[in-house]
Amino acid sequence: MIEHSRYREAVLADPHSTDAELRAHRDACAECREFSERLLKFESRLERALRVALPEKTRLPPFAARTRSWMALAASVLLGVAIVGGVWLTLPQRSLAAAVVAHMAGEPDAWRTETAVAGGALQDVLKDSKLELKPSAGIVSYASSCEFRGHRVPHLVVQTPSGPVTVMVLVHEPVRKAVQFDEQGYRGTIVPVPGHGSIAVLMRDPSADRDQIARIAARVDDSIIWKP
Repeated sequence: MIEHSRYREAVLADPHSTDAELRAHRDACAECREFSERLLKFESRLERALRVALPEKTRLPPFAARTRSWMALAASVLLGVAIVGGVWLTLPQRSLAAAVVAHMAGEPDAWRTETAVAGGALQDVLKDSKLELKPSAGIVSYASSCEFRGHRVPHLVVQTPSGPVTVMVLVHEPVRKAVQFDEQGYRGTIVPVPGHGSIAVLMRDPSADRDQIARIAARVDDSIIWKP
C-alpha cells in the first residue's frame, strides 16, 4: 500500500482521481479518507465562491457594477487562499508522523528489549542532540542514534506500566502544535518543544489511550535536561 504522504500529494494534484491504488489506500485509512473529504468540500466551496454574478434585476452604474464584481471576486480568492492554506498547513505534521511510523519498521527488535541500557551507551546516543535524561524518564531499554530526515536523532524505548513506549527526540523538526496519529498499528503523538524541535511518542497498540500517551509524552518532556 502507498504511503500517506504520497497519497495526499496525489489527491492534492487531482482530488477526483479514480486510481485504484489511491482508492484502496483511502478505503483502508480513516485519516486519509477524512483528508480527501475535507479537500473535496474545499473544492466545492471554492467553486461556489467563484461563481460571482449579480441578480438580473439589479441595475448599477457600470463603474459600480465592475467594482462590486471585483470585490466579490477578491473575497472569493481570499477565501480560497485561506482554505488552501489550512489544508497545506496540516501536511507537514502529518508527513512527519508518517515518517516516524515508517522508521519503526527498520528496528523491530527495539520493542523486545526490557533491561536498562548502560549509562555510557545512553549518553553517547543523546550527546548529538545535546540533552540528558533524568531518572524520572523511566527505564530506557533501547537507545540508538538514528538517521532521520537528514539528521541523527535519539530513538529510545522507555519501559512504562502500560508497556514499552518509543520516544524519538526530533530537535530538527519543529511543530506548531501537538498532533496525534493512529497509523499502521501505532498510536502516538508529536508534541512541540519550544526551542528544541519536537518529541514523538508511540505505542505499538492501536487501542492505546490517547490521553495516556499524552501524559507519557509530558513526562518524557519534563525529564529532559537540555544542555547548551
